[in-house]
Order: sequence, then structure tokens, then C-alpha cells
Amino acid sequence: MAAKGANLRANKINTKGLPPGFYAYHTGAESPEQFRLHLRVEPDGEGILVVNASTVLHLNQTATEFAYYLIQGKDNVQIVDVLSERYDATRDVLMRDVQLFIDQILYLGRQNDLSPSATIGFESHVFDKNLSAPMRIDCCLTHRTFSDGDNHLPAANELSTEDWKTLLTKLFNAGIPHVVFFGGEPTLRADLTELMTFTEQLGLVSGLVSSDPILKSTAYLLPLIEAGLDHLTFSLDPASPEDLQGLSNILDQDLFTCLRIPIHSDRDYHDLIHELQDLGANAFNFLPEDEFSHAHANQLQHELSENGVVFVDDMPRTYHLHESQPLFSLWDPDSQPSQQLVIQPDGSLADSAGSQDNYGSLLQEEWSSLWARVITGGGI
Repeated sequence: MAAKGANLRANKINTKGLPPGFYAYHTGAESPEQFRLHLRVEPDGEGILVVNASTVLHLNQTATEFAYYLIQGKDNVQIVDVLSERYDATRDVLMRDVQLFIDQILYLGRQNDLSPSATIGFESHVFDKNLSAPMRIDCCLTHRTFSDGDNHLPAANELSTEDWKTLLTKLFNAGIPHVVFFGGEPTLRADLTELMTFTEQLGLVSGLVSSDPILKSTAYLLPLIEAGLDHLTFSLDPASPEDLQGLSNILDQDLFTCLRIPIHSDRDYHDLIHELQDLGANAFNFLPEDEFSHAHANQLQHELSENGVVFVDDMPRTYHLHESQPLFSLWDPDSQPSQQLVIQPDGSLADSAGSQDNYGSLLQEEWSSLWARVITGGGI
């Protein structure tokens, strides 16, 4: 979902930028429309705005100013007063654009089942070391999978619930708006709902990557949604009838759901994808099973995209401690430059799950120290 607007077409007459930083706002108790905002202003004047801990908006400089002055407690007239000293535009034009921006915020605040990322005024940031922090951090809660014998027992180096809360607080304070929980299998953590609740209370957008059939149980899934889960990537194999049974219990919810599907070179998936769309799937992620399936998956994704099917290719892959990583993916970092750093189960920050090289422990150090190593390419 890409929202467009708040893109004022006027020349700046005062080029002084906003102070970079991280700002929070909550409407007063008397307001008929309640919403929460968290704004990160970058040194270049662009910004990242989180609405109700559920949608990340990437803002151009003008929209960032609208959000900044709104968070400062100014009403529409006061915002226009400030902007009229900064832009060569009439008050009517400024008032129209400020109101449009606020209307978009209110609209997003009322919606469920939205994509976790949107754009107002420009295309989304890619990974850029000039940023003060990345757009998202992936949190590998555990390396345990269902194939492990004692999967109910946490590994010796897995962080405790309180440790993860400490890390999530550090991510929030750094202005990182979005976290994705994955594993291994994250549902093997008994504290997943508690961590989701804490993430929501902070104001972070949260996602989950899982293949656990327990998510088809509304008794398990609904508490996660109520705790603040914003989007789900659910892995299934349509060749297995058991995988498709009960899937509507997920797709019927007000939850942006991407289905991750293995693709085999000898099978056609067009009808299946449209059926899953009709059931309520919001997006898809194709994983070619082998090198022979890669071209088939690429062609299939191209054809379906032209018919309006949405694909999400940058969610983290399940990590198996005792198996090599899958070699095949349709995500191309050259044409889609991005990087999602990973916090491993022991609290270390790395480029990928299972990596032996890392930038240090976020539990032991502050974000600024680790980010400095990311920027310079230095590990420990």
C-alpha cells in the first residue's frame, strides 16, 4: 500500500532544517480521534513516521515538517503560520496540504489489515549508512525448530524475556520503527505474546515469520493480534493438504498476511494463488525449491504481479542451526538494495541469522556503538 500526498510544490525560502531526532505524540484524552505518532527526523530532513504502532510512513521533507509541528502540539493554523515563513506558498495552499496530511493520518489510524509500510511524498528508503538507524531490525528469538528433540527447552545462550525487553527498548530509543520476530520457530518461545505486547506498548510496528500450524488456532492467534501483531508471513506447502486445512482461520483476521510458498518447476500455481487471494491472503512470497524452479518462480511472479497480486520478498528466512541456508530466493539485492540487520538469540547484532561475525552485543552495549561498526564495516 502506497499512500501519496503531503507533497507541497513550493520553494523553500528558509532552508534551515528541522532538528534531527526521535519524537513522540499522543492525542489528548478529549480528542474524538485517538492516535499515536512516533517520528524520526533524519539529518537530510526526511522522516519516518509510525502511526498507532502499526504502519511505517516514509516522508519527504515537507511531510516531515507537517508531522514535526503536529507532534509539537500546533494546530492547523499554527502549522501554517510556521510554514508560511519557510515556503513560498499561499496560506490556502498550505492549509489544504496540512489538512490532507492530517486526513491521511486519521484514515490510517482507523484501518486494519494494512501493509506495514507506506509512502507519503517519495519512494521508500533503502538501506543507507547515512541514516541514523535502519528502517527495520529482524529479531531471531530462537534457533529451535520443530525438528529439534527438546524444542521446548531454550538454548543456554537464548536471551530471557527481560533481556529482549531491554533490547527492544534500545531499538525504540534509537528510532528504529519496525521489528520482525522470526527463528528457528518463534512460537516455541513461551513469551512471544508478552514480547508482542511490550513491542506494541513501546510503539514499534511488529511482524512475525512462522510456519507453526498453531497459528491456525484462533485461541493462539487472536491474543497475538490483540497484543499488537501487525503483519504475518506464514509458510506453507500447498502440496500438503494439512497445510491448507484451517488456513481461513488466519486469513479471516484483520491482519496483513503474506503466504510463503515453495515453488516447484513442474507445477502451475495461478489458480491456487487466486484462490488464496479470494480467501483473504494479502501478499505472497515465492521460494524456488531448486535451481530449476528459479526461472519458473520468476516468470510466475511477473505474470501474477501484472494482475495485481502483491509480493513481499524481504522478510527473513527461517534459520536452521544444523542445516545449510536455502540457496534460492527471488529477492535481488542489486535491484532492490536493502539490508535488514538481525539480532541473534544471544543478543548479538549481525548481517544474517547464524552468522559467526557480528557487530557486538546490543545487550552489553548501546545502539550507537554497534551502528558505528555497521557504518565502518567493522565487526568484533
